[in-house]
Amino acid sequence: MSKLKVTIIGKDKIAYEGEAEAVFVPTKTGIVEILPNHTQLVSAIADGELVLKTGIEDPSNPLRTSKKFKVSGGVLEVRPESHVVILTDLIKE
Repeated sequence: MSKLKVTIIGKDKIAYEGEAEAVFVPTKTGIVEILPNHTQLVSAIADGELVLKTGIEDPSNPLRTSKKFKVSGGVLEVRPESHVVILTDLIKE
């Protein structure tokens, strides 16, 4: 299965850079699920929880295969070749 290339950028640091199987992003019109080969997209991000389904087990919790971030506004961009870029003001993992 192909993967997404995901970059999450906050005000002063890169919060995440890596691969994911899926990304769930809160937008002004609802939650958007991004999968590999998604069409290009630009959308405003709403306050809420952004979820990356990484497929990689967390050593501290073997059942957890996702990363969650609290976000407050920003922009979601889905680029060609399954590259997802998220710019956001507030990030808390």
